[in-house]
Amino acid sequence: MSRPPRPSASRSSAEARYRETRRLAFQQAQEELADAGIGVDLRPIDAAAMEAFSAWPPRRVAWPWPDLAADWRKGHPDRFDLAVWSDGALCALAMGRPAPKAPHMSLHYMEANPDPVNPLRRRVAAVVVTALQAYAMVLGKRELRLIDPLPAVVPFYCSTRMGFTLVTPRGEAPYCRRSI
Repeated sequence: MSRPPRPSASRSSAEARYRETRRLAFQQAQEELADAGIGVDLRPIDAAAMEAFSAWPPRRVAWPWPDLAADWRKGHPDRFDLAVWSDGALCALAMGRPAPKAPHMSLHYMEANPDPVNPLRRRVAAVVVTALQAYAMVLGKRELRLIDPLPAVVPFYCSTRMGFTLVTPRGEAPYCRRSI
């Protein structure tokens, strides 16, 4: 029986470097959120998150989180993959990545636990964006982008509270942008 190919040393070192960068960014975001009175545990998407996700009630979107997480782990060592926990509950999942040659960090997927007793109900986007911004800043990015947002939430993202602006480029998916 043949073995699966081993990751190259450079791939392994890149994965380790970005894992540590995410850890530090998540720690910084947790401290900032704690100062604002929001207690969270920000972690990468892992087996515990996938197990908790499988118990979520019916959802508004049908993103295949186990597949997304596995695919992005393979192809993007610099990815932003986030499981948001509070009071022992998985409150949200998010996935994005930095643009390789542009000054922005993109968030492609964000989903809150639809359970009405989600401890972070109505605060998930602010928590995720805080973590996204912390990671973007560590990587030297100057702009956040929320890619192809659901139309129903665009007014919230573009509100004074969140501070994004909707951009609708011709022939491409719309996105919300904010400078950092």
